[in-house]
Amino acid sequence: MVEPHGISGVGTKKKRVSKKNKKSWRKHVNTKDVDSFLDDKRLEERLGTPFADRKDDELFQIDREPDGQQAHHFIGRAKKPLKPVKCFAILEERSAVPDPIKKRNRVRTPEERKHLLRKKIEEDRKERGILNKKQIIAHRNRATANANKTNRPKKGEFNVDLWEDTDNGIESEHDVEWLSPTTKYHILKNTGKMNKKLPDKFLTKPYGIPAVESPHPGMSYNPSYRDHQDLLQEVANKELMLIKEEKHLKRVTSKMFSRVTEDERESMRMKEMSEGLPEAEGDKTKQDVEDGSENDSECRAINPPAENRKKTLKKRRKLKEAQLREQQRNESRSEKKKISDIYRLKFLKQELENNDNKLAKLREKREKIKAIKANGPKQLSKKKFEPLDLEFNLGEDIKGNLRGIKPEGNILEDRYKSLQRRNIIEPTVKQRTRKANVKRYERKSHKMGWETKGY
Repeated sequence: MVEPHGISGVGTKKKRVSKKNKKSWRKHVNTKDVDSFLDDKRLEERLGTPFADRKDDELFQIDREPDGQQAHHFIGRAKKPLKPVKCFAILEERSAVPDPIKKRNRVRTPEERKHLLRKKIEEDRKERGILNKKQIIAHRNRATANANKTNRPKKGEFNVDLWEDTDNGIESEHDVEWLSPTTKYHILKNTGKMNKKLPDKFLTKPYGIPAVESPHPGMSYNPSYRDHQDLLQEVANKELMLIKEEKHLKRVTSKMFSRVTEDERESMRMKEMSEGLPEAEGDKTKQDVEDGSENDSECRAINPPAENRKKTLKKRRKLKEAQLREQQRNESRSEKKKISDIYRLKFLKQELENNDNKLAKLREKREKIKAIKANGPKQLSKKKFEPLDLEFNLGEDIKGNLRGIKPEGNILEDRYKSLQRRNIIEPTVKQRTRKANVKRYERKSHKMGWETKGY
């Protein structure tokens, strides 16, 4: 291919830029050679002595082994732990640049910061056996830790019962009536042996309800006739109780009120709404008109007219004497009551005893009810616990063997109810999802032209 004349010999023209001020000079000046020189210098500082100043022995080594043999670098198991750990390699110095700060101020320890006079005083006290509180506590804790370390059982050794009821010499020595619990605690704490109190619910469960209850004998696949009849009788009694309760609810709700027809209800409503309204003129009778005219003509007062008469001295004296006699009568009556109460002490004592006996019986009854409720399910939620119905088979369904038995009940439901009865989980009901009542309508903008205009 033939190139045009003058194209191959012409080089690229260097771009000319202004270097008038410092800003443009720094922007357009070429400093690559200076940067590369400085990078090489820094690398030599990090690596140590420059390669030009090093000896040949430091840079090269003479290979005196033949090419066929390869050196096996095998380290024994005993020498392997002596090798430096690889995780600490990042902490080693990877640069030969010397530290610019030759002398550094190291943080002195509290012992080094102490004054010489203070050190001398502490040494004198230690020689005389005088210790401060901190040293005494440390010495005691060290002795306790050493004792616990020596008495600590070996791994897998369980020969000490912490809750064993054994009489301890120290406990029996200080177990007297006149010592308060605080004093006993102080003595036992300083002797190094403490009482180990057994938790209240360590060996007993909070509720005495068994996890698996024994079923009724009549529920067996081959029960006796008497057991099966007892089971059926128990089921029938429960059903009768439910029927009786349902009848009672009907009797006190729907059957308590008599039914009223629509006409009677309407007439009663009209009578109630028209109560107090003026009657029409045609409804008034002749007798009502006559009675009204007589009442209008005469106006009679209910009470007789009062007379303003002043009390005479004689009447005032008699009233005062009557009040005095009434006061004396009340005083004599109260005195007689006091005398009669003295003679009634025996009966009052009997009444108090009867009242105490009545309260004791009520207390005993409450304790029995509390003991019964203690072994029953608690009210853990707003829904009460409802036990499962008794599972039973009729006489014709009992075959006498496991192969032909008719299954009744559900094991999963029985275990779930057992957890509720033992107050482990709360009784719940199935939550129904409420569907939102969404109101749907059609926008006018989505309607066609003839629909909006009503054609």
